Amino acid sequence: MEALQTNPIYRESRQNLVALIHQIHAKGWSPATSTNYSFRNPEPYQHTYTISSSGVDKSAFTDNHLMVVDSTGSPIPEYEYLRPSAETLLHTQLYAQFPEVGAVLHTHSLAGTVLSQHYRFDRGFWLEDWEVLKGLRGIETHQTKVWLPVFQNSQDILQLSHKIAQYQPQTKPFWGYLLAGHGLYAWGKNLAEAKRHLETFEFLMACKLALMQIEK
Repeated sequence: MEALQTNPIYRESRQNLVALIHQIHAKGWSPATSTNYSFRNPEPYQHTYTISSSGVDKSAFTDNHLMVVDSTGSPIPEYEYLRPSAETLLHTQLYAQFPEVGAVLHTHSLAGTVLSQHYRFDRGFWLEDWEVLKGLRGIETHQTKVWLPVFQNSQDILQLSHKIAQYQPQTKPFWGYLLAGHGLYAWGKNLAEAKRHLETFEFLMACKLALMQIEK
């Protein structure tokens, strides 16, 4: 993997991911060392992924906390001294299922955690008629609605990843989902698009939660 480490595109992606992790933490979306983030490595290493290691305070996250895993979620030999997140398989499942996915971001915001718990038995909820929906690739008008699915959380991540892989989206494009009482997974073709999709969902979830409180 020495050639990967010297690849300028790869090195830039690592720098961008570290900066993004700090931005996300500053928004309050990664409390208590939670959350995980990854990107697909450039060819010919596209079936390996760079991902944040587990148990690190995201305000102090550095390049040294990034690691590389294979398609099974296992660290490659150079990174066996780091511990991948228990949820690494949720990242690799998305990369395997959707070849165009280049980055996956996972947050624990207040809005995402509360709404995912509130709607866990409904298996999701609608985001409808919001201007910011146009932040999702493939949506060109606010006059639309997007179903954000909620899956029951589980400690059996392999089984959970299989369940998510079998899910048939109610609406397309399909750029994110929630785990109940847990948080949001959002993705895109690269880090920039994944960030935009993440911010779109997080903003709209905050809007929905605020609206529910006003209407109560």
